[in-house]
Amino acid sequence: MKYLIFMALFFVLCACERGNNEPDDRVEVRSAPAESGSARTPDYLNKPLKGKVSRAGLYRLVRSGGIINDASTSTGKSVSRPVVEQINNVQRIPLIRGAQMYLQYRIWPLPERPAYVDLRRVLKHPEMALPDGRITTGSDFMIKTRNSVNQAIGFTGYGLDEEYELVAGEWVFEIWYNDRKMVEQTFITYWPDSEEIARLAPLLGLGNNVMGQQSESIKRPYARQNWPRITVGKTKS
Repeated sequence: MKYLIFMALFFVLCACERGNNEPDDRVEVRSAPAESGSARTPDYLNKPLKGKVSRAGLYRLVRSGGIINDASTSTGKSVSRPVVEQINNVQRIPLIRGAQMYLQYRIWPLPERPAYVDLRRVLKHPEMALPDGRITTGSDFMIKTRNSVNQAIGFTGYGLDEEYELVAGEWVFEIWYNDRKMVEQTFITYWPDSEEIARLAPLLGLGNNVMGQQSESIKRPYARQNWPRITVGKTKS
């Protein structure tokens, strides 16, 4: 399933695509100092816009609010209120049900307003045959991320929760701001050997109990209750 990821972090702050961070509506508005009778743009806002990827790796799903219909994803499904936990910082992701690939993105410096920025989230992955016979190779949709202290920080990722999602190859995640690609992260999915499956499967399965199918489609994709929460840190294996 795809987790539509509009992320929220426990400490710092996308069937299964997810992304975005917890909102904070208390946005401080600073007045630029006057110079020669006119406002001057702070020097740090004159610097080129940059993007960075961090905490990319293998995660596990701890819990969620259930599977919901979501027309914006290529599978037509997503998971509400997912909570995931990092296992390791890696780019190679084993094809085991329950494995989650995630990354944190950061884009800065942004103007202090608006409080939220619209970002374009793109995923390209190997051909995947859906149960209804359709073939999908990724998704492309808009996400909303909180703009705090002149930067947008969020998480996005994908969960391998169904057998048909276990396809080997390159998975490329991109985050765009306006017409600029700001970050890109590639994961390589592969078939693990029996020893690795025996070691990781119990760990990935801990708490990975996605609740049953919900009948309602997402009506408010940016609603706080549908945003993921991320536990920062690593699971002790």
